[in-house]
Amino acid sequence: MRFVFFTDIHLLENKDSIIGFEKCLDRMLAFEPQLLINGGDLGVTPEAVKTYHQMIQELPIPVHQVNGNHEICNGLLAPEQAGQLSRSFNHDGVHFIIFDTVRFFPPTDEHPHNWYFIADQQNLDWLSTDLADIPKQMPIILASHCSISTSAPFRFGQQLGMKFPINEVTAADKVLNLLKPFDNVATLHGHDHENCRHRVDGIQILTTAAVAGSWWKNGLQSPNISGEPQGFRVIDVTSGPIESQYVTIEESQSQLASWYTPAESKRHFINVFDASTETKVNIENIGELQPLDPFSDSAKGLSPHLYELSSSQLEKIGSSELISVSIEFENGQTSQLEIDCPAVE
Repeated sequence: MRFVFFTDIHLLENKDSIIGFEKCLDRMLAFEPQLLINGGDLGVTPEAVKTYHQMIQELPIPVHQVNGNHEICNGLLAPEQAGQLSRSFNHDGVHFIIFDTVRFFPPTDEHPHNWYFIADQQNLDWLSTDLADIPKQMPIILASHCSISTSAPFRFGQQLGMKFPINEVTAADKVLNLLKPFDNVATLHGHDHENCRHRVDGIQILTTAAVAGSWWKNGLQSPNISGEPQGFRVIDVTSGPIESQYVTIEESQSQLASWYTPAESKRHFINVFDASTETKVNIENIGELQPLDPFSDSAKGLSPHLYELSSSQLEKIGSSELISVSIEFENGQTSQLEIDCPAVE
């Protein structure tokens, strides 16, 4: 079966958000999914919620809602309901879990945000009971707004292990432990406005970039914080491992990678917008590139899907204006593309 996960729409940030989301809906439906899952953050106002429901009410397939932190701001999620809305359902042989990790927090000088993320004991007990009768071979999809395995706080220079975290989920390891016994599991997330794919004990962690990108600052020309064009994730569940692909809203932006040089830096990378830790990247006549470890000090302030060029590889590129890059994903899919190569000092 096929479904689509989209997240972080941030409607009504400006007028372009309506046009952009209309295009997004059309593009998603073109893939003929059986259902849609919205990963949260409709917008920050009650008007955004109303507009969203007006836009999806005529869709021919069901849309399932995950609560994000902005659902507390926009009134869709009452503070006393936060954490009470986890649920599950089966569809075409797949077990889906909508896992509610956002909680209300009265803002203070020390913690100015009115939310945090936690898998509390009540939700863990609910999840354990929910999974008790699920066959080990049944595919499982768990969706929550904030990722249950993320390098984002480390890379963004935020404090790890906060009592009231805003970019990680307290007790996420306990959620992963409950999912480990199952053969085919993927978890879906948003919040970070970037793609980040990796595995934890065989569980696929699929964080997906935002439909809004950088909050619609330039309409559909508003890349996410790690360079990804605005888009969504198409997920196929068959007899084998769960497979996914990141799809851009604008077909003209569908190139898989670009050259990236951080500001005021002499480091150079190939930015593969939906690479996982298992993706292989080669430059013709140059060689294979090594992925950046997102938990290393050298990754601070950077994307989780970068491949760094060594000094010897840069010397081989020389004054070339184009390089031929081969990308091999873990499912065996390969792509060959030409990437503009700026002058390298």
